[in-house]
Amino acid sequence: MEVGHGVEAAERARVGALHREVFGAELAPAFRDEATGRAEVTAALAADRFLLARDGGRVLGVCGFRADGRGAVDWSWRATRSRLGWAAALRAAAVLAPLQGADVPGVLVLDGLCVAAEHRGAGTGSALLAAAHDLAAQRGERAVQLSVVDTDPRAEALYRRLGFAVVGGGDLGPLGALHGFRRYRTLQLPVDRAEGRRP
Repeated sequence: MEVGHGVEAAERARVGALHREVFGAELAPAFRDEATGRAEVTAALAADRFLLARDGGRVLGVCGFRADGRGAVDWSWRATRSRLGWAAALRAAAVLAPLQGADVPGVLVLDGLCVAAEHRGAGTGSALLAAAHDLAAQRGERAVQLSVVDTDPRAEALYRRLGFAVVGGGDLGPLGALHGFRRYRTLQLPVDRAEGRRP
């Protein structure tokens, strides 16, 4: 397995499918049906804001990150409206707004870690996080940050084992019923450039 930066054109459908596999329940209310949601995720992928774990050309997992004020899946109003029309784009924007992250100065903010079901528990997620740590170090960032929802304790356990610590969190309140989770925690891993320490 090797981890690289960027999504090739031929990989977009696979990356979109992985993203939907992991985050489908959270995103589903934004779109009228599964096919539309799958097509929108694939269309909105920002190819330059992903790390990909591959084995023999097969994509095993992906890790998105934020850059220049935009996420790995870029739900810009203009592009979404052009694909869906006004009414459907308004619905998508309203539902997706609470899920949008934000840039943090000096921090590489991760935007979706997705590993194919058949490859979970085999080190793919850890390899992607190590690559994210290396990317943050190369960019001169002081930490790597991610968020984990309260319905995914297994993911949080992995992050904590790798050295991530809770630095904050939030609550969606009534919108939690819509997205399938209510609370989330924000975790950070310091980047130790001097020693080149990796998770």
